[in-house]
Amino acid sequence: MSQPPTRPRSNRILAAAPREEYERLLPHLEYVELRRGDVLHGAGEHISHVYFPYSGTVSVTVQMRDGRELEVGVVGREGMIGLPLVLGTDTAPFKSFAQVSGGAMRAAAETFRREVGRGGGLFGLLLRYAQTFFVATAQTAACNRLHTVEGRLARWLLTTRDRAESDELDLTHDFLAAMLGVRRAGVTEAVGVLKSRGMIGLSRGHISILDAEGLGRASCECYGVVREEYDRLIAERRLGTPA
Repeated sequence: MSQPPTRPRSNRILAAAPREEYERLLPHLEYVELRRGDVLHGAGEHISHVYFPYSGTVSVTVQMRDGRELEVGVVGREGMIGLPLVLGTDTAPFKSFAQVSGGAMRAAAETFRREVGRGGGLFGLLLRYAQTFFVATAQTAACNRLHTVEGRLARWLLTTRDRAESDELDLTHDFLAAMLGVRRAGVTEAVGVLKSRGMIGLSRGHISILDAEGLGRASCECYGVVREEYDRLIAERRLGTPA
């Protein structure tokens, strides 16, 4: 089994799992590096592994027939990739790929399915996480329709910061435009506004978050709604030794 780097950041789902269930799953977990752009699974593909990110972020996106792509979810160390297996299917409805490079623990789908099939505490925890993910997806849909690009960008940057646990993000305007489903010119204008207010710093292909509190005030309400839902449903209980 591949070993994680020294003192890795723990995944909160694994940290909150009942000890007996966690220890039963641990021998089947493998540490993997996720580099930006790595596809974990495509839309319609069979899910071969589940992933519990330690660091970095994973984007969940919908792809249209004309090739356009829109982000509907972001997953970091608070969650996992492979929720359809929890809900009884082994096909991925959406594409998942590494947005910010990092590491994750992964397990084979069959092994994971056997463990959650026991119906224990881990299964209940994952159902609660599924609820938070669906709330975030619905909130994102409403946000994309009703809120300004500036507010949506602030929300997106804060969400990605929370998931990646870093103020330094490698992001281009083209990538942001694709994830937010807007024209590049709109993103450029919104980035300029946030920069002029001293909330972010810019360099080629890179954004530094300088004022998270300011971004919180600039963000639309959706950031707070999703964060509160996660805090309400997911209670972290760290284990003695991280996975």
